[in-house]
Formats: sequence, C-alpha cells, structure tokens
Amino acid sequence: HADKDAEYFADFAHYKLGVPRNNIIKAINSNARRLDVLKALAKVTQLSKENESEVFIFFAGHALASDDGKDVFLIPYDGDTGSFLADTAITRGEIFEKVERIEPKFVTVFLDACYAGGTRLEDITLVPGKRPIRIEALNQSVPQGFTILSASASDETSMALEAAEHGMFSYFLMKGMEGDADANRDNQITASELHAYVQQNVIQQSSG
Repeated sequence: HADKDAEYFADFAHYKLGVPRNNIIKAINSNARRLDVLKALAKVTQLSKENESEVFIFFAGHALASDDGKDVFLIPYDGDTGSFLADTAITRGEIFEKVERIEPKFVTVFLDACYAGGTRLEDITLVPGKRPIRIEALNQSVPQGFTILSASASDETSMALEAAEHGMFSYFLMKGMEGDADANRDNQITASELHAYVQQNVIQQSSG
C-alpha cells in the first residue's frame, strides 16, 4: 500500500502542513524511478529559500542497508536489490546532502520502510544475508536541523495495516496529524507528540 500512503500524504501535506499544491512533488510507482526521484529533489532545491523554507520528505517503500552499515539505500521503482544496488538506488545520505545544501529552515523526514530487507506484508528478506544497519549509524548520519520519524529500527520490519489498506506507520502518522497526536490539546502538534503517538499506536497494533 506504499502508493496509497504517498497519495494520502500529499493531501495531508497540503491540508495539514499548509504546503501549496504547486510545491508538492509526487513520485509514485512507475513515476518513481531513480531519475524521477532525483528530479523531484532538484525541484525541491529550486523552490526552497535559504533559512526560510520548511521541507518535508515522505518515503514509503523498500530500503536496505549498505554493506558497511553506515547508510541506507532507499529503493526506487527501478531499483535493483542485487549487484547493482548502489547504481540504481539512492542513499538516505545522498538525499540529505542535496537538501542540506540549500540550508532550509528545517527538514522533516518520514520513512515508512524497514532497513533489514523485509517487506511490510511478510518477513521476507529482499536480499538474503544483507546486514541490517546499526542504530548508531542511523543516529550519527542525521544532519543538524533534520527531524526523522521512521517506521522501524534497524532490526525491525515495518508492517501494513490491512484493514485500512495503509502501512501501519503511515496510517497512524496521518491520524496523528489529523489531531489525534495533540496530547495537551493546545491545537498544535509537535514532533515529539507525533512521535510518541505513532510509536505507541504502532506498538499496540503490531503486538495485538
């Protein structure tokens, strides 16, 4: 349901985050090849203003760790999980570097993907023996001013919520943004409130 997650998040970006429609760039299914994603990132940098722009990045799909465990490959529609992984995927670090270069006001990244090579429907490994990324590497590679909300830790598999036809992380992320994450009812949702809401509900749902 990654394509549906992305479609819904585009609407949430407009209605809940206040992003103008013209500033929302979607890359879904066959329109989310590696070149499409790179073009989308290029457009983001063109639209952004130094120290003024607020950048939101949402990714739902497959991800794999690099062999040294220091980065994550986000796999586009035409990505190859075999020998050409490095040539056909995009590392999280590469995306961060391109966005960090424009020095935006802040960047929030939502990742509905697992890093151990599994899928959201079953615990199936995309690449047998692929080393999961270490939590230390994930923490160390986040640039200043970036907030990361991720569906799973290095040794976990992100899951789907079949009843809602969404990824579990994406579903509760958007429910939280609708207002459910506003713990103190001040009509503002902070990153920490959203994180706490999503984490609590994903844990409850996945263990139920």
